Amino acid sequence: MAERCSVDIYLYRAALFDMDGVITDTMPLHYESWKLAFARAGIVVEKMDVYLREGMTSTAMARDIAASKNKDLPGEELGRIVDDKTRAFGEMVNEHGRAYDGVRETLRMLRNNGVALALVTGSKRESVATVLKKVGLDGAFDVIVGAEDVASGKPGPEPYLSAMTKLDMPALDCVAIENAPLGIKSAKAAKVGYVIAIASTLDPSYLQEADEVDESFSDLEQCFARRFEMRPGRAIM
Repeated sequence: MAERCSVDIYLYRAALFDMDGVITDTMPLHYESWKLAFARAGIVVEKMDVYLREGMTSTAMARDIAASKNKDLPGEELGRIVDDKTRAFGEMVNEHGRAYDGVRETLRMLRNNGVALALVTGSKRESVATVLKKVGLDGAFDVIVGAEDVASGKPGPEPYLSAMTKLDMPALDCVAIENAPLGIKSAKAAKVGYVIAIASTLDPSYLQEADEVDESFSDLEQCFARRFEMRPGRAIM
């Protein structure tokens, strides 16, 4: 069973964050926008259809959800669904998007302690920019890897491998923060040194492949602060 707050964060040189469900409370908006987009094709989408596929690129998720409903949709129809979803999500984010409590403080804490920051997400570049601007985190990351930056998304290793290459950082010097099984698998496949899961959208039972499971981002913030205190001479804030 995964531990809680056991990471020696001061030993790592880079923190690689997923976006939706980790730093931003946007997974409910993804679900609602997918539900609307698929409804036009007569397909009913449930919350877990989306949450358990989080980390996939939009195109891969649309195709996989349709297949799970025994629907063989042509590429043009899948493209329309993805476009409708992207448009609906952007509108919802502009009205309801927010960062989790403690995110800004945690990013500042990590940066002040010499930890590089990357965002590793299956979202498209357009959605990433919209979300980060809305929640006031544009410019917060040294590196961003999104759907257009990889040939194959999560659960494959490429998203994390790409981020670590851009940071010029060995995998063992990195910690990943995820909230869904596919993201955890991706980080593990990339040999990231330590993988933390936050149970923000799924029950901890889905996240046990991570090295550590925390209940919320606020718990993670407090954990990092306590761990940095264990290393003399390091500034916390």
